[in-house]
Amino acid sequence: MPARTVLILQHVEVEKPGLILDALRGSDLDVDVRNLVETPGAAADDLPPVAELAGLVVMGGPMNADDLAGHPALKLERDLLADALRAGVPTLGVCLGAQLLARAQGIPVRTGAELGRESEIGWAPLRDVDRADPVVGPLAEAPAVLHWHGDRIVPGPETRVLASTDSTPCQAFRAGPAAWGLQFHLEVTPELLDDWLAEPSFAVEAAGALGPDALDRLRRDARATAPTLRPLAERSLAHLRGLFETRAAG
Repeated sequence: MPARTVLILQHVEVEKPGLILDALRGSDLDVDVRNLVETPGAAADDLPPVAELAGLVVMGGPMNADDLAGHPALKLERDLLADALRAGVPTLGVCLGAQLLARAQGIPVRTGAELGRESEIGWAPLRDVDRADPVVGPLAEAPAVLHWHGDRIVPGPETRVLASTDSTPCQAFRAGPAAWGLQFHLEVTPELLDDWLAEPSFAVEAAGALGPDALDRLRRDARATAPTLRPLAERSLAHLRGLFETRAAG
């Protein structure tokens, strides 16, 4: 039977798939959005086998990718990501999802404190973009993308890094022929960012990083960036959708 399901794993209700979900609308794919972290007693049997997946997307969240004791479901997600890589399932990890994808490959993730770096929050352009990459390459022309993280992926010499910023050497990486990790939030629209900033914990974190005008600044930058960024993000996500549809077609 063809694998028709795109499984999207969330960790926080407000960190929705945004543009990723928009890119899948109108397809014949079945989209299954779940939150294992908030599912008491979640077990491997609660997840579909990778043979049934046309694609896998793992979203962001405030957890540390190695906090398996505090969030046991992250171990299930890391195992699923490792299985997906072995099976060639097209995969996208965003922020925490990218860090979990890195850990599934044995790539370390370190806290900002360990690395002596502050949290990276705000809109800023990517640097050193691999323009040949079909997912990250279009974003070389983006005026900025949204960064919101403290932990960093620490790439090894064999990691295919696709983009960087001054404080984060690995903003994106390739994990095989059909898997990508993005440390930044390609999925966020101005409207979704408004939802984030309505959450007290997000607002406090932003103000701590950017100062008292953080919310106005983030909203202003989101709206200034969106007209140019959105079509580039749609090009990136269209490639992923094509991979999902190809796998679904068998």
